[in-house]
Amino acid sequence: MSKRIELKNGNYKTIYYYDAEETKIINECYYNSNRKRHREDGPTVIWYYKSGEISREFYYNSKDEYNRLNGPAEIWYFKSGEIELEGYWITDIKYSKEDWIVKSNKIMNIDRNLKLLNKR
Repeated sequence: MSKRIELKNGNYKTIYYYDAEETKIINECYYNSNRKRHREDGPTVIWYYKSGEISREFYYNSKDEYNRLNGPAEIWYFKSGEIELEGYWITDIKYSKEDWIVKSNKIMNIDRNLKLLNKR
């Protein structure tokens, strides 16, 4: 069973349920107006255990690629809520945490400098 919920600016999310009564969510996925998986203010795809705890979170950019510059783009949780696994991705390329830190800092510095230049 699933439900599509319209959000603002043509964006929407789809929720899939374990049960016909729509009380237990399997996952939710956010899409932009171009029908690509994407969300600005949180994880794009969230999976849940039947008991309701979050089991996995995934972050995508507007091109439907694994991507996150301020944290892991892939997070898997134990039922206790502790993190089991983290994956660090930039534009669909997986990095070690150390390499991701270097690369994401370079990208964020470039973005900051471009914004400063544009304000002049």
